[in-house]
Amino acid sequence: MKYRAIFIGGVADGQERVLPHCNRHISVRGEPQCVYHRRFAFGEPRTLVYSLYDTAETLNRLWHRYAGGDP
Repeated sequence: MKYRAIFIGGVADGQERVLPHCNRHISVRGEPQCVYHRRFAFGEPRTLVYSLYDTAETLNRLWHRYAGGDP
């Protein structure tokens, strides 16, 4: 099964990717290397949200990104 994933913060900020797994932690290479934590999943089929921040900050950043608060 493949999963859609959204990354918040770090080198993959704002990227949406298709993942073949739903690991709890995902490491992304870049400068600096980041380890994202799965914060929650929503929708059907599942969309996974990975973030460097806690759940409250992740929700704030998602809201601003998709509600038009961020450029």
